[in-house]
Amino acid sequence: MDIPNWLEILALLTGTLLPAPLLSSPSMKFRFIGFNIMIVGNICAFIAQYAAGLHILSMACLFWIVMSVRGVWSNKNYNTTLTDNN
Repeated sequence: MDIPNWLEILALLTGTLLPAPLLSSPSMKFRFIGFNIMIVGNICAFIAQYAAGLHILSMACLFWIVMSVRGVWSNKNYNTTLTDNN
């Protein structure tokens, strides 16, 4: 196995399998952790796809990296209590 194969396996684990249960959790802390793991997986997928010559497909990984950063940003205050502003 060469490096792109290892990156693909790492991208599969950290891009989908590990963060999926964390992202669907009601806990903001678990979602925060899940989005951080997803960023690592998308970076690995981007490198593997770009190295394989799939330049257009690798741009989709950049989109998901940006969306993961947005998810991290929206869940960064997981230690604070939510207020009800009704």
